[in-house]
Amino acid sequence: MTTDLSRRTLLGALPLAALGFSQARADGLIERRESQYNTIYITREGPYVAMQFGVNEQLFTENLYDPARPRFLPMEYTRMMTVSLAYAATPSKVLEIGLGGGRTAVYLTDFVPSVSVTTVELDPEVVAMAAKHFDVRPTPRLRVVTSDGRIFLTQTRDRYDIIIVDAYRGTFVPFHLTTQQCFMLAKRRLNPGGVVVQNIAPNVLLTESMVATLQSVFDNVDTFDIAGSVIAIAYDGPAKSAAALAARATALQSQYRFTHPLPQLLRARRTPAKSTRHPLTDDFAPVEHLRGIQAHNARRK
Repeated sequence: MTTDLSRRTLLGALPLAALGFSQARADGLIERRESQYNTIYITREGPYVAMQFGVNEQLFTENLYDPARPRFLPMEYTRMMTVSLAYAATPSKVLEIGLGGGRTAVYLTDFVPSVSVTTVELDPEVVAMAAKHFDVRPTPRLRVVTSDGRIFLTQTRDRYDIIIVDAYRGTFVPFHLTTQQCFMLAKRRLNPGGVVVQNIAPNVLLTESMVATLQSVFDNVDTFDIAGSVIAIAYDGPAKSAAALAARATALQSQYRFTHPLPQLLRARRTPAKSTRHPLTDDFAPVEHLRGIQAHNARRK
């Protein structure tokens, strides 16, 4: 099995019936749990423990964990989000919206002793399953809060150097976490020199609309294309040069020796042109309809 896995590539979008998950003795099934928000499956896939959500009779992989290699991130998009360390002026305080398997937060706190992470997750059962099967437990530098991400942004008085937005439920993302107003809230919770990181799954969100929305709030947006996802990093101030980012990534890699080298990840950087699309707003965020319209138009060609 390949170890370069992006969101939903492993068993992604396969019918649940075909996988036999209705049977207690289903091959690879470790635990199944219903919550108010999700049907959560924990499965064994080769060397990995997988957290998967069942949505509309399909199964979507949210995260993978290799217990034999706890400092390895099997899913490419989670690796790519760590490149934000090279962007933040002082990467000490991180806010992550959307826990999933929680391994990105653990990775950051494991490698960088000065980093503390607050992770906000709406579903308490996801928090429980991450603790039970992915070894994600609160520590003095890893705090897990059960709340809606936008409500947390509204209520917290803390400021952060990196804010990661990665809230998905299969092919659905809460629209109120995709809008201009939400990113303005996030911007107000940043320390000077801070950055916002958005995971964009193109099969769920239109990349162009998300980039346009981020560009309407921040001075600069860089993107990193990987199989199955686009990671966008947004920040204010002068644009960061390739040379400056490379030097910063090299210095951090030399200091912390990350499993997934930052200079190598940085090579995927792109700087998209200023978008002419309408940004998503609280009164115009048809994230599901936009995807449906695009699919319909593609079929007509």
